[in-house]
Amino acid sequence: MRAKLLKFFVILGIVGRIGPAVAANIAPGEAYQDLREQLLADGWKPETSYGLKLANGKPYHRYPEVLCGLEKCRAKWHDRSGAERAIMLERGGPSDPYRVISAE
Repeated sequence: MRAKLLKFFVILGIVGRIGPAVAANIAPGEAYQDLREQLLADGWKPETSYGLKLANGKPYHRYPEVLCGLEKCRAKWHDRSGAERAIMLERGGPSDPYRVISAE
């Protein structure tokens, strides 16, 4: 019972922080590219200075708002109100898409 209650409050906390409309559309395992297009259409702005950049100014990873470790990545965004939001991703291979793990 406690585990179910804890899980409920964790989910409630995530939904409360990222907004119910967007939270309903964030599905674990979803391709990040699809979610990214949806967030841009909803008026969210990526934190383009967050990820690493090459000497020529291009992003080191596929997206300028993403910073990756060996297996996991984090994308920083600002919602319509300007609040900072983060999305955890599973890093894809060279030709595989990044996949959504969760939203913070």
